[in-house]
Amino acid sequence: MQGCHESGVSAQRPFVITAYSAGASGVLEPAIPEVGPCASRDREACVVWVDHVRERKTGPCFPLTVLVCGTHEVGFTLYPPGHVPYGRAAVARVAPDGRAIIDGPSGAEVFDGTVFAAALDASKGTAWDREREGGSERWWGTQWRSLAMAQRICGVSPELGEAGREMVAAALEVELLLLREQAQRVAEAPGYRRRGEGICAVLDRLSEGSCVLSRLMASGHLAGLWGPPLWWDTQAGRLRSWSFRGLQAALR
Repeated sequence: MQGCHESGVSAQRPFVITAYSAGASGVLEPAIPEVGPCASRDREACVVWVDHVRERKTGPCFPLTVLVCGTHEVGFTLYPPGHVPYGRAAVARVAPDGRAIIDGPSGAEVFDGTVFAAALDASKGTAWDREREGGSERWWGTQWRSLAMAQRICGVSPELGEAGREMVAAALEVELLLLREQAQRVAEAPGYRRRGEGICAVLDRLSEGSCVLSRLMASGHLAGLWGPPLWWDTQAGRLRSWSFRGLQAALR
């Protein structure tokens, strides 16, 4: 069956998000969608079933369920809220069932332990290890790559065009002027600490609003980091879009 494997899949492929909750045995189990991301291809009804469960050593760090649509011969993974394909850390601090984790710090610090951890450290002048006897979980190269990704999500990369920055600001629901100012500051002094400060300035503002996760997921899609995120709405029995469809090309 073609399309049942995700290796090498383009970042433009839609992916499905669903709540994972503890079942009778205590194991996290997903709410199973009745349709797949292939539902919009034609008028043929999806017929989906569980194909297998795959282990994860990074990202959510618990097994994820893979479904197959027999109608369209497509396989797709069910991701818990906050996680994206090939991601090693969550985009925001949410529980597997989608509830926000609101205990702890405020402001940008609520993103500790997420893909923005490198930016939080950078903003404080904490550089990750360039070398360390016995190895390390936080290397300088990883921090630099994480900063580049976070800059794109937050719209503070100097390389981002004005049209793209406007769309990211709209997705994040923050002031466009803030993104412009932080991008300019990075352009003037493009060190790792300034980059971290710019990202955290946006995260500070972002944490003040609601629906933080959906805003970040939409922004990451617009930045070309992952495909359109589709959320399984169990009450409505449909897949809902968490992205601004059709705007991706404007960021290239």
